[in-house]
Amino acid sequence: MNLNELPRDLAQFVQQEIAQGTYQSAEEVISAALRLLREHKAWSGNSQSTTSGYPDALPRTAEEVVEAITKALASGHHALARQLATDGAKQYPDHDELQKYGRILAPPTAGKSIPTTPEARAALKANNAWLKAHWQAYRGNWIALQAGHLLHASPSFDDVVAHVGDVRGRDILLTKIN
Repeated sequence: MNLNELPRDLAQFVQQEIAQGTYQSAEEVISAALRLLREHKAWSGNSQSTTSGYPDALPRTAEEVVEAITKALASGHHALARQLATDGAKQYPDHDELQKYGRILAPPTAGKSIPTTPEARAALKANNAWLKAHWQAYRGNWIALQAGHLLHASPSFDDVVAHVGDVRGRDILLTKIN
């Protein structure tokens, strides 16, 4: 998708959402926006029949949401399944199956450990600053960062690992920039 074809403020919003890791691609941001617009229209009573293959009305009960997630997964629409699961878990906090789908299909997080030393916190800040400054130049690549210094970048994860070696205990961030 060419973001230059979008209005400037919309293109900036899409880039920001991708940079923050909320979405993996421009297509995913736009798909989520369209889904929300369809949902708004359906819930406000202004739903109109479409020819795009989307249903006229979105699921309303917890069971309908579970069924929609199952169908989305079976048909390969993983981003839609993730969004349905996320929304369903929020809308039905007491529904065990939707809570399970919400956890399983939640977007991946970049590590859950909290740096405890001043050096580790400084390294994390340096890596985040590097990512903010250079993410666009390395889109589609796997990168290895250590304390804000690029060790290696490649479209191949195996190539990065071969170049940097064993990362255990070395405070090296391995990530793919989408």
